[in-house]
Amino acid sequence: MQFKPPVLPARIYSETLHLSQTHYQKFCELVGWQTSMYVHPLYLQMMSLELQMQCLLDKKSPFPLLGLVHVENQVNVCGTLSMSAPFECRVKYTKVSPHSKGWVVDISLDALQNGMMVYNAVSSYLVKVKAVHVSPKPKTANNEPTLATAPTSVLTALSVPGDIGRSYAKISGDYNPIHLFGATAKLFGFKQPIAHGMWTLAQSISSAATAVTGEITEIQCSFKRPIPLPSSIEVLQHSKTDHIIDISVADSSHTETHLSAKLCLK
Repeated sequence: MQFKPPVLPARIYSETLHLSQTHYQKFCELVGWQTSMYVHPLYLQMMSLELQMQCLLDKKSPFPLLGLVHVENQVNVCGTLSMSAPFECRVKYTKVSPHSKGWVVDISLDALQNGMMVYNAVSSYLVKVKAVHVSPKPKTANNEPTLATAPTSVLTALSVPGDIGRSYAKISGDYNPIHLFGATAKLFGFKQPIAHGMWTLAQSISSAATAVTGEITEIQCSFKRPIPLPSSIEVLQHSKTDHIIDISVADSSHTETHLSAKLCLK
């Protein structure tokens, strides 16, 4: 049954979104954002979560709402984001791909402001399926991956508290049980609650923004390993040019990579 990819609903969910300065400030405080020159590049995508949930709750959706694992994220800020004008947000399924543990489904967000496209983002989620699958498990040389290149510098060292999942859920509306409590995380195969991937990426971008002068307009992120709560992590810078900065998030011993990301600057 799993050799044919599930059929995705063709429906587009849309909403006119008015951003709250008060809510945005709470988000900035939670992810360490100190830049006032432009809006945090992940805020609008986080605010589209309700539309993403509507996609997943579509009567024709073949995927469960609970237990999804965020595996990749792409963002393109293609215009100037203004907090004072409403956004016309459109969310839809775009693609489903085989994975060694099930299926990866992409949900895209397009956002227009004053009739112009200003933002596009794609979230990729793993839907775990226990079945013989068309995509074999990739071979790895070692059980414990290490960082491919030595970091140029440590941008930030963080002690992630055990309740960060609940704190981010209050801001984002993402109450996926894998992020909340030990008991609820165990229902989905995790020994401990894990940090939201979007919180980790947002915090990483905040750290990187302090080391650059331009606006971060493109983000390509791959989530490698979940961050168990609580944890000690470091945001690492691997390379930097006038237009690109490569970062990762690792544990304090640099033996486990939690995410890697390429940030493009304008």
